[in-house]
Amino acid sequence: MSSAPDDSHDHGEIVPPPRFRISWAWLFPLLAAIAAGWMFYSNWKTEGPEIDIEFTSAPGIHAGKTALIYRGIETGTVSKIRLDPSLNKVVVTVRLKAFAANLAKAGSTFWIEQPVISLSQASGIQSLIDGNSIQAVLGDGPSTNHFVGSDKIPIEQEGKSHFKIRITNARIPLLERGSPVYFRGMQVGVVSEKNLLDNKETSLTVLVDQEYVQLLRSNARFWFIPPTSIKLGSGIFKIDFGGLKSALFGSIAFDFFGPQGVMVPTGTAFPLCASEEDARANSEPLKLAFTNGQGLQAGETQIRYLGIPVGIIEKVEPSQGKVIVTARLQSGYEFLRRKGSLFSVIRPSLELQKITGLETFISGIYIDCIPDPNGVGLPSNRFQGTSQEETDLIQTLDNGFAVTLQSPSTKIGPGANVIYRGVVVGKVIKKSLSKDGRNVNLVAMIESSYAKLLRENTRFWNTGGVKISGGLISLRIQAPALESQALEGIQFATPEGPEMGGKVKPGHVYQLNDSPKKEWFQWAPPFFRDQ
Repeated sequence: MSSAPDDSHDHGEIVPPPRFRISWAWLFPLLAAIAAGWMFYSNWKTEGPEIDIEFTSAPGIHAGKTALIYRGIETGTVSKIRLDPSLNKVVVTVRLKAFAANLAKAGSTFWIEQPVISLSQASGIQSLIDGNSIQAVLGDGPSTNHFVGSDKIPIEQEGKSHFKIRITNARIPLLERGSPVYFRGMQVGVVSEKNLLDNKETSLTVLVDQEYVQLLRSNARFWFIPPTSIKLGSGIFKIDFGGLKSALFGSIAFDFFGPQGVMVPTGTAFPLCASEEDARANSEPLKLAFTNGQGLQAGETQIRYLGIPVGIIEKVEPSQGKVIVTARLQSGYEFLRRKGSLFSVIRPSLELQKITGLETFISGIYIDCIPDPNGVGLPSNRFQGTSQEETDLIQTLDNGFAVTLQSPSTKIGPGANVIYRGVVVGKVIKKSLSKDGRNVNLVAMIESSYAKLLRENTRFWNTGGVKISGGLISLRIQAPALESQALEGIQFATPEGPEMGGKVKPGHVYQLNDSPKKEWFQWAPPFFRDQ
């Protein structure tokens, strides 16, 4: 019996399991994951702290888009915007970059940069292209993450220290934030704030560059420079234009007029003068009493000496039937405040043959000062003011030779000129009735240097009238204004040789004739005036 093959055994081939292989399809997701992780790590590494900034409003600010700019470089991005619980503030959360983490310090200033175009400022022009941004100025305080944003663009320059002072006045003129402050033509500071104090007085905060702080002395005088000014005077027509910035909102200047004083601490307050003339007048106040204050204006009317402005009026007020003027003198003119000095108001005067004070039509009424001629008077702060005519009379009285002119009737009064050969040599200072009431007495004061012209036979006559004669008619026209004020008031002549008579004493009485005789015009005796 043959045996069959044994089919119970499996003769299959043993194949080893395949090795683990990664499909190329996973390569790209893997690379993407690595890149994302690297970007996340890089972003995490470059990110700084988050800070919250409060604003009253946040126009044009968008989360994830609006940048925080410091010195022109993006230093952070707005990550979140919300309202505070009271709904009165906008809280903007900014994620700083790591290299700008030091911006999170107390004292740092943040504001929203947006386009502003007006007469007083033009800023944020770049925002028209890039959109609004948040700008920053670095502070120097401790670290913090909460700030109150500013609604105004800071005036302070980055990296520059400033010295702060205050300028006060009852009324601040056209001055705003950004108005320049000058010292002798050089800008040394800027107006940073304008405030109203509790006493209703206005105040300016001025920032002066630290390098010019030594100029701030206790006797510094500040004054307002208007955008433009026009000066009119004798042969003068001048328009001052202080530059574009000053033309928009004015400026301030300061200087020293006399001793400089000592350096002042920060926060010192200085008064603001209305003009440079006002600032220069820094003496102790003078009180001048006038019977007529017409045309006198505080801050404008000048005090002049020899035609030069040396002071200014700062107050005009009535008191007990008079006008009391408070004035100040410029440094170097204290000698004008001695007793015996004369202060007279110069006003325009138009008369038939005399015009005075014509320059006041342009420059304005002013007060002329004639110092004490002896120069020995004690200093005084109170003076009795006079008119120009009164001053002329006082000067004549102080240095004159008095005679009396007698007439039955005359309209000539005090102030009329006394003339010799066309030269004014004196004035009438007093008019009264004689003791018996039959005559009018005029007291004429002749300048002492012309007293030699007077002799016993000197003749005086009134030339204040116009006489027309012809045939049987003789007409005399009296002109009171001409008699009392014009050049032809009273004239006199003295005969020649022995006929002139002897010398006369003060108070000598002469007859005042209505008209002269022809030969009186021919008299021309030699006289030598005292030099």
